[in-house]
Amino acid sequence: MLLFMKYSPKKLDDLAGNEEARTRIRQWILNWMRGKKQRPLLVHGPTGIGKTSVAYALMREYDLELLEMNASDLRNKEHIERVLANALSAGSLSGKGKIILIDDVDALQRADSGGSSAVVKILKANAHPIIVTASDIWEKKLAGIRAECEQIPLRRVSKPTIAKILRRIADSEGMKIADDTIIDNIANDANGDVRSAINDLHAMTLGMRDREKDIFERVRTVFKAEKYSDAKKASQGDVEYNILKLWIDENIPAEYDDPDDLAKAYDMLSRADVFEGRIPRRNNWTFLKYLIDLMTVGVALSKKKQYHKFTRYQFPRYLKEMSATAARRAILKEIGRKIGELVHCNRKDALEYLHLLRHWAEKNQIAVMDHYRLTEEEIAFILEVTVEEIKKKKGKKIEEVVEEEPKEKKRLAETKDEEKKSVKKEVVPEIKKGKKKNSGTLLEFI
Repeated sequence: MLLFMKYSPKKLDDLAGNEEARTRIRQWILNWMRGKKQRPLLVHGPTGIGKTSVAYALMREYDLELLEMNASDLRNKEHIERVLANALSAGSLSGKGKIILIDDVDALQRADSGGSSAVVKILKANAHPIIVTASDIWEKKLAGIRAECEQIPLRRVSKPTIAKILRRIADSEGMKIADDTIIDNIANDANGDVRSAINDLHAMTLGMRDREKDIFERVRTVFKAEKYSDAKKASQGDVEYNILKLWIDENIPAEYDDPDDLAKAYDMLSRADVFEGRIPRRNNWTFLKYLIDLMTVGVALSKKKQYHKFTRYQFPRYLKEMSATAARRAILKEIGRKIGELVHCNRKDALEYLHLLRHWAEKNQIAVMDHYRLTEEEIAFILEVTVEEIKKKKGKKIEEVVEEEPKEKKRLAETKDEEKKSVKKEVVPEIKKGKKKNSGTLLEFI
């Protein structure tokens, strides 16, 4: 069983963080159980913070029967009305009270065929406790749903709280984690997503064992192969090419002793990196076959002869520090959230603008960072460069501004002086002329 399912909240108080929201939800369900009809709840917030778990926790704690409708059920008006109407009208076979969960209702915004109006109709009937969840509630098509519900926002869970949860699970599962900073790194990369953090812990401690056994065989195949067909076997089946590339990169010096073999192998790996970079820039996945051939066959045939020795292949240092997929996912989530806030869409849809943002950032990096409040790491991810390159470019831009500022001030000062001289030349003769005229008038008056 997946750990996030095994350790899902059994009662409302097991949910991490969001104390105020939990209090409101508990009062809501207790009022229903006392016979006081309540408005449906619209529980919203980022992915992985426990929106769906709210309904399951209430089901377990108060012994209720849960009817769930998720994004795959929200196809069109007729389908929604048929499923929910039958469920709401039917009595519970167990005699228990019912609670209705309409999960990920913002899925309606992609291809809505009257689905939102059907959900609104069910919410107005309000025969049972209904919980609606969404990541982004501010789409126009959800306006009717918002109007019928009491909104309960859930906030991102803090990093210390996530780390505490992970340590509790690790102790309960008997996981041996030598370096305590691994858990802190997972908590940092999760960006408030508890489910993601638990999945990453599971992958790094349990699932990684089987993956390591498979990856060792693939790495050994690359380094010991002497023919094209043998080396190709390393890339057959289900393989994460980016992980395999990291393993090959880490172990080339351990396998190859000859400096020429080392140089040729790293040259092949470098060319593989070039094709990997072209895939997202040109949105062309046909480059993947060249990437895989270069990093497997290219590295394998770089040696003059096979090395008949035992090599203890090392786990990539980069993967020891953090899960590469987790870091990438965390950065994408945060970038999507920041873009979504400005273009008024959810996080996943916002990432469709990423290629446009990359094009703009190539021309004006600082303007993009300021406008979307992006960190140096995030803009580096978008531009597919290192953070050091971003810092260097940003520093250079600041120096140009600092150097330009005194020049601009000098130009403004010179412009003002010219304007003063011009005004003085025009005004002084008029003043003198006025004085003579006034003087004459005064003498005549006397």
